[in-house]
Amino acid sequence: RHLFRFHQRRLRRWLVSSNPLHRSITSIGSKVKMTVAYLKEMPSTPSIPSCTSGMRSVAARLLGAGTGTRPLSFVGSNGVGGRSASGSCHAGQSRALVNYDDDRGTYIIFNIADSLFIRDLNYRRPVKRICFSDMKPLCHAFDSEAKDGHDLIVGFLSGEVYSMSLRQQLKEPGPEPIALQHFFNTNSRCTGVAWVPGHEGFFVVSNADGNLFVYDKSKDVNTDWTFPTVEDQSEMKISYAKSSKSNPVARWHICQGAINAISFSPDGTYLATIGRDGYLRVFDFAKEQLIFGGKSYFGALLCCSWSTDGKYLLSGGEDDLVQVWSMHDRKMVAWGEGHKSWVSAVAFDSYWSPPKPYERKQNSMHRFASPKSDEAEEDPIYSFASPKSDETKENTNIMYRFASIGQDAQLLLWDLTKDELNVSLTHASSCSESSSSGSCSASSSSGSSSTEDRDKEFPLGFLHPSPRLQEVPKLSPEVAHLVGVEPLFTLEFTSESVITVCRRGRITTRPREEIDNETETDQQHPGSSKLVIGNGTGNYSNPSRGCSLVCSKTI
Repeated sequence: RHLFRFHQRRLRRWLVSSNPLHRSITSIGSKVKMTVAYLKEMPSTPSIPSCTSGMRSVAARLLGAGTGTRPLSFVGSNGVGGRSASGSCHAGQSRALVNYDDDRGTYIIFNIADSLFIRDLNYRRPVKRICFSDMKPLCHAFDSEAKDGHDLIVGFLSGEVYSMSLRQQLKEPGPEPIALQHFFNTNSRCTGVAWVPGHEGFFVVSNADGNLFVYDKSKDVNTDWTFPTVEDQSEMKISYAKSSKSNPVARWHICQGAINAISFSPDGTYLATIGRDGYLRVFDFAKEQLIFGGKSYFGALLCCSWSTDGKYLLSGGEDDLVQVWSMHDRKMVAWGEGHKSWVSAVAFDSYWSPPKPYERKQNSMHRFASPKSDEAEEDPIYSFASPKSDETKENTNIMYRFASIGQDAQLLLWDLTKDELNVSLTHASSCSESSSSGSCSASSSSGSSSTEDRDKEFPLGFLHPSPRLQEVPKLSPEVAHLVGVEPLFTLEFTSESVITVCRRGRITTRPREEIDNETETDQQHPGSSKLVIGNGTGNYSNPSRGCSLVCSKTI
């Protein structure tokens, strides 16, 4: 009897897990997203910087004005960049203005079920819960430069969108949201929301039906809006509202199927979207033009992230790989292997700065430079050898550091050297061109000729198929950190910590100060590899040894 019940339970679990409808509902309801909000003192007399003519022209079209003379404020990086903050440490209580340098006034916003939770970065438990009763929030974004106070937008499973003031929610003692502004979107669930950098009050909302809507908070909410029917679902089409005074002001039909995530470049020039069809698409937002796109190796893409300078773009998805895309080359320039399940989130460490040449020479962990020579060595991380060159000797220390998390509960840290990667790409291109003759030799070309070749080979709007793995350099993670047992969904870097959130809403914070404290202890272990993060250094266990770090803060 017990054996029969055991197999009956196993069969029931298998039937539930194999049901596509159950999987889709579970993935929607269990996916937790996180937003880091930097609250700072509201300026008494807001100053509005001047903007370029290109921004004014797109503002004129979106606002419905003929001259486009309305001043716009450049917020940059979706409004994240304040240096002083104020907020509430407990519901209904106020706190004095404090300096942002010590991470006080920095809040973590995350969604679970029908509620939004707000947690001060310095406290282990949430300080505020916002309950939406029968509605389920799925995505949210914060703008620290919002002039009207409505700095938080939230997208829901029903397709509705609300904007609210984070300060007002923190001051309200009850769990009910107050002073909401409602934007009816569509009946399709929201998959992503993002403020438009450089456009005060503008935000975009992506949906599961492949549409992306542009909103303006200053315009009226129109519940009777209609857009032309899209006949070919696989064709990109942009439509505008009939009235210049109502929302949404525009609809972008991007792909057939869901848009899984959206992300603006730090300067607001480009918009990246990733879809269920497995394609990454990069648009010039002001010109409303597709720049390029590329396909994953398998399945859908789930996440994307921009570098601080906007030159590189990360993506990850169901192929368990991390892809690196170059805006200059308009194609994939590297791929990373290390996860054992879907990649849920990727992020560049914008607070990390490359070490100086003399620091690289003295740093024992650095594998990009020889301790006895300033010349670049062959990098074991990449699949191709990089020749030594005096011309690129000064630029080899230009690096990017990024992280990725997956449903395998792993946090992986990666290093990307731009110049050595470019040399590897040139070598790989020569190999692919001469593969028929059986020879392979590295070649170099000037910047102008490479740009002309790129424009001829990859014109604007070109969608790349999946390249062969042998033609693209391979990256290996520098650090593998097993965070827990639950799948991870969200990753954020702050000036003082690395934050991850699992499926059940458990937040794990790794302060950079603790990394500094581990330096002396871990230096005694020869099997560990030293890693520089932000302003401090720390020793992480080498992933080849199968070791993992202990989480510092978990709630």
